[in-house]
Amino acid sequence: MIALPYSKSKRHLTGIDWLVHVLNHMTIKETGAGFMSQVVIEVAGDVNTFEIGNALNTFIKKHPIVNGYFSRDINLAPYWKIPPAKKSEISLDTVTVKEGESFDVILKSLEKGVNTLFKNKREHIAFHILTGGGRSYIAMTFDHLLFDARNAEAFLNMFQKEWDGRENFGNMVFTEPAHLSRWMDKFKAGQRVNRAFIKIAGKATPRVFPLPSGKKGFKFRVLSFGRKETEAIAENAFNEAGYLMFMPYALAASVYALHEIFTGRGISSGDYVIPVSIDTRKQEEITKQLFFNHVSFFIFKAGASDAGNFQGLLKSIKEQMYTQVKSDLPGDICKASLLMRIAPASLLGRLLKLYFKGEIASFCFSYVGKTAYTSPYFMENKITNIFHMPRIPVPPGIGIFFQQSNEKLNVILSYLDGMLSKDEEEIILTSLKSRLGVE
Repeated sequence: MIALPYSKSKRHLTGIDWLVHVLNHMTIKETGAGFMSQVVIEVAGDVNTFEIGNALNTFIKKHPIVNGYFSRDINLAPYWKIPPAKKSEISLDTVTVKEGESFDVILKSLEKGVNTLFKNKREHIAFHILTGGGRSYIAMTFDHLLFDARNAEAFLNMFQKEWDGRENFGNMVFTEPAHLSRWMDKFKAGQRVNRAFIKIAGKATPRVFPLPSGKKGFKFRVLSFGRKETEAIAENAFNEAGYLMFMPYALAASVYALHEIFTGRGISSGDYVIPVSIDTRKQEEITKQLFFNHVSFFIFKAGASDAGNFQGLLKSIKEQMYTQVKSDLPGDICKASLLMRIAPASLLGRLLKLYFKGEIASFCFSYVGKTAYTSPYFMENKITNIFHMPRIPVPPGIGIFFQQSNEKLNVILSYLDGMLSKDEEEIILTSLKSRLGVE
């Protein structure tokens, strides 16, 4: 078949990158801010914000790719247009933390950063530093147009390596083919994905929480488990789910916890449909693919009749994962999504809503696993934890995120303000801790 010519010097967007642009457009339309996230590095002691700001500015100016923006080539393939090095300062604000301040108050301050729209199409990173009272939080809000969760960690890790003199990365060059060939492979992958979606979701729309009215920001709750608790959770996952089966175990626990809220509200129509993002790279490939999105998806269905039976639920999720790995559904999604890039994000967003009858999923889920930030320090500050605060695409506007920082497991509940009550938050967190075996 015809292979269209393209510029080999450009960083073209993959189908998954373009899907992220679509989700970003949909989320801005619903909430006023985009598909963004925040990685938070907690350190012991107070920090020098002036020194951190200068060091970050020096580092980021070497990488003008962070100030790029979407454009289309003459062949209509989308690519990331990289401008000359930016002269303006990075966005950085600081907040003083009082002695003995509760983590809930700190979390509310961090929420303000991740719920703030970037200034313009060229800004994709902003920093927020909370310091005082013997502990500090360095938060990088990042645009998913530029980074996935693990890449955001790897970018900060690259900064740390340069800062302490271990490596000098210089002005890195990133390219990506336009993927304007092998059309039949992509069409066949699209057919397989369509058949898989129909089989998974069926004819009924998934069970969902109603979206709150108005443009709302996201709220967060964070469970951080220490080393002994994390080891106990891993052992429980091994005993109940099997070797390397932590993701199905964590997903089953999340469905089980949210099912309690759906049941309590009397929401009984439809089954649960959950997209689960997975990193498609090996650990050693991360530094070679540092920017943009290197993920794909599993799509799981949890029958409403199974959601209250944890062992049955876990068995079903494991069987679905085996089936989707065998058929390579994540690979087909990557191939098929390349065909979507011709459509504008606004049009594709409307088509996705139409295809999924307005309800794309019950909730989002992700297990990032081991952090890509390998240093025990941020500059000279000893790290005590690293956790994420992701804004979830809307719809569904709610998600649960598992992530490991060295010896700590973090579980993050993210949802649109007004979607859950305070009591429902507590029920979900209590249920999660109970199912993970760390009450």
